[in-house]
Amino acid sequence: MVITQIVFSCKSSYIFYTENMKYIIGLGNPGSEYRYTRHNVAWIIFDVLGLSDWKYDKYMNAEFIGEPLGGDIVVYIKPQTFMNRSGEIIPALKKQDGFRPQDIILLYDDIDLPFGEIKISYNRGDGGHNGVKSVTAHLGTKKTIRIRVGVSRLLGDGRLVKPNVLSPFTKKEKDEIREHISLLVKDIIKSLVKNGLEKTMTKYNRKK
Repeated sequence: MVITQIVFSCKSSYIFYTENMKYIIGLGNPGSEYRYTRHNVAWIIFDVLGLSDWKYDKYMNAEFIGEPLGGDIVVYIKPQTFMNRSGEIIPALKKQDGFRPQDIILLYDDIDLPFGEIKISYNRGDGGHNGVKSVTAHLGTKKTIRIRVGVSRLLGDGRLVKPNVLSPFTKKEKDEIREHISLLVKDIIKSLVKNGLEKTMTKYNRKK
């Protein structure tokens, strides 16, 4: 069951708070020209997971979709600003009763990880990622959960080749995202919500 009515009011920028709300913010750039680029890996994953009935909220300037996960409500969010302004959604979230920065899970590309590797982290720097930098600046804290998806190429000698983040994925890489990476991210999100950060990091923070 997908929830589209619990979230935004047409009269305010509030999210209707229910206990145990989690916000999965996928960082990316709007526009068809960016759809399959490395910077948009979070949005590609959302598409693979079948999140299609997006609603637009003008106060947050973002698309969203909500669904239940156990006793929690998970709200997936796609900011409709460009990457370096992703944090402009935060003021609307802050107005929500009970909002806590640690209920945010950021999903984004990481050029410091090889393609296919996923790392979960918390309360860390932005690593030079402009979307994370913007979110952190608007929140006033680094205390968010991160799901970092590697997008760089690992050579046989162990060197990492960092690509232009606006370059597209290859067909082989897109197949890997569809068949494996997206499903792993889905499992990680479920574990974060149900089992918490520490248990999830212990289970999933291992190399591919």
